[in-house]
Amino acid sequence: MGELPISKPKMLMLIDYATCSGCQSCVLACSMEKAGVFSPTQSLITLRKLEGQCVSIPILCEHCQDPPCLPACPTGAIAVDPSAACPFGPETIKFHNGKAALCDLCGGDPQCSRICQQKAVAYMPVTRAAWQKKWALAAERQRLLQSREVL
Repeated sequence: MGELPISKPKMLMLIDYATCSGCQSCVLACSMEKAGVFSPTQSLITLRKLEGQCVSIPILCEHCQDPPCLPACPTGAIAVDPSAACPFGPETIKFHNGKAALCDLCGGDPQCSRICQQKAVAYMPVTRAAWQKKWALAAERQRLLQSREVL
């Protein structure tokens, strides 16, 4: 009798801005993986800072289960103006050579998560606690990003 296949656990990306040091390791790891160069402009991650505070907010595609950016796009592709439907801001979608470029989680091994010493960008198995923390942090991050304090 054959063995049953072992299924991989479902994973989620958890962005904990409160632990981010602002080192930009995730930004550089992403640009190296995706563009072959260490260049923040080639990264799919943006790092925003809170004015007058030592707080950095990594912004990248959250891989929402029901992404608000998809129905907002009138052509079936991601466009600049409709991308503002993302609750985390338009920086989640980058444009390279005139085309939208979204995070693909590096094929299931996101380099940004691998390199983050503080685990501010963490790729982890889905658990109820992780899911709740993800969306609580996302709601707070959204509030901060919409404030006037963010540079």
